[in-house]
Amino acid sequence: MSENKHTNEEFNYLFAELKSKVKAAGLYTKCPRRAVVEFMIVISLLLVTLYSVTAWHPVLTVILVATTIMRSTFVAHDLIHGQYFSSRDTNKKVSYLFANVIMGISRSWWEKKHNFLHHTFTNIIDKDMDIDACGGAFIDRHLYPRLFHKYQHILFWPLLLLLYGVFWVQSVVYVFQKRYYGEIFLLGLNLLLPIFIVYSLGWVVGLITVVSMYFLWSAWFGAVIITNHLGLEMFPEESYKDFTWLELQNRTSRNIKGGWFIHWFYGGLNTQVEHHLYPKAARFYLLKAASITEEFCKEHNIIYITSTPWEAYRDIYNFLKVRRAK
Repeated sequence: MSENKHTNEEFNYLFAELKSKVKAAGLYTKCPRRAVVEFMIVISLLLVTLYSVTAWHPVLTVILVATTIMRSTFVAHDLIHGQYFSSRDTNKKVSYLFANVIMGISRSWWEKKHNFLHHTFTNIIDKDMDIDACGGAFIDRHLYPRLFHKYQHILFWPLLLLLYGVFWVQSVVYVFQKRYYGEIFLLGLNLLLPIFIVYSLGWVVGLITVVSMYFLWSAWFGAVIITNHLGLEMFPEESYKDFTWLELQNRTSRNIKGGWFIHWFYGGLNTQVEHHLYPKAARFYLLKAASITEEFCKEHNIIYITSTPWEAYRDIYNFLKVRRAK
């Protein structure tokens, strides 16, 4: 990582050069065949999950449901970014299945929160809602009771288990406010899965299974997304206009180092720098894009942040600890 400063004109020129290298390597190519394989994997997981409810131990059902929702989350994320098909309309239509029906979260809410706000205003205070997490602890705003913020570096981690519930409530409120009746219907279809589980296993075991599967998804998803930007630089809204796309995304994004398991576990979001620089590039190409980007950034003394998962979690812990209420 280097801190050499370029002018905005230089950053724009360098990003144009970098992007041309990535495109020349074919890393912006759409991948409909690979997309179909991903779809089949998620649908197969869903069918196995439905079978498991009455055939296998509830613990296996919890793992299968969480895995199904997580893989569907990655697919929905990619579709909403328009990564799979050349037609924007095709990406959008298919995303309803994986976001609303399987994941249970509104794709329209996700697009506004993630694509329009987070990607445009990454780590910009009062614009990027992702850094408002933990009662504003990451931006030195203590909106929760003082006792919480005194131990926020510890309490933040179990709070991640509530992610699914928070996202679900926010997205449901959003579609009702916007009167997106089609999405409301699709979200209703998603409720059939937990209802089926409770009906099949009984109230006690069924509810424990449902709560556990959403907790497991939340822990998995939380482990992935918190390493993307939290604990890195944040900027006030008035500073946004001072940054070029390349400088802002590289200073506020973190890549996670690791092998094939890390890339699978993170759903490609371990290459977060590249995902933010080239959001329409499919995650299947981002490891190659990362190789080109990292080499280019080193050559031109541009900040490029990487760490192991453990280093990222440790940095987030320390970031919150320094900012806790005294």
